[in-house]
Amino acid sequence: MNNPELRKNIESKAGKLFLIPVSLGSGSVDKEIPAGNSREIIVLDEFIVENIRTARRSLRAMGYTKDFDSVKFHILDKHTRAEDIPGFLKNAVDGKNIGLLSEAGSPCIADPGQQVVKYAHSKNITVVPLVGPSSILLALIASGFNGQSFIFHGYLPIEKSQRIRKIKEIELDAIRNDRTQIFMETPFRNNALLDDLLKNSGPSTQLCIACDLTTEQEFIRTLSIEAWKKNLPDLKKRPSMFLIYK
Repeated sequence: MNNPELRKNIESKAGKLFLIPVSLGSGSVDKEIPAGNSREIIVLDEFIVENIRTARRSLRAMGYTKDFDSVKFHILDKHTRAEDIPGFLKNAVDGKNIGLLSEAGSPCIADPGQQVVKYAHSKNITVVPLVGPSSILLALIASGFNGQSFIFHGYLPIEKSQRIRKIKEIELDAIRNDRTQIFMETPFRNNALLDDLLKNSGPSTQLCIACDLTTEQEFIRTLSIEAWKKNLPDLKKRPSMFLIYK
């Protein structure tokens, strides 16, 4: 074998990093998470999570039975430093399998998990994405918008003038490039974002609101901006995705 890098990958004794999706809403685990995921998860005893309490609850819901006193958790949140990441995966480098959980849905989208995955690749740790829900894709396929060309903006700016400017930019991109625009907001700021959308978008622009996905309270509807003004929903504290199209 003449390729040193390929030989290094094959001979690596590093473990695996399992990317573990969790439920988008309480009580819907059986609907969202394949039963086969539990076979990979129940043997793990080391996890990288954003919040230990919610991670424990999610793991139990997926059939995890180990005593949590014997489980090691690494906290990955907005306070985590880049230099902490190697320590999270030290045991994986030495051959151990580790799990990475998001707070909701699939990890590494709109959360810091991608930093861990990037480091895992650099250390020849096999990355294994498990099947699970993604609010982005669920909203997109239910919107009726272009599913071949779309862009996810994550969270729009918090400052009002910057947010309004961004709304106008993405509406223009939807028109010029025939591209679906997807974005989100923290639940307690949803109504403020919706108000800005209705006041700063063209009346014929199409807006899809998808909230409480996979739960009994699920709400998905696509209307024009003009029509939404006559059917204003209350989105306070409801996890939501917003999609704009021409």
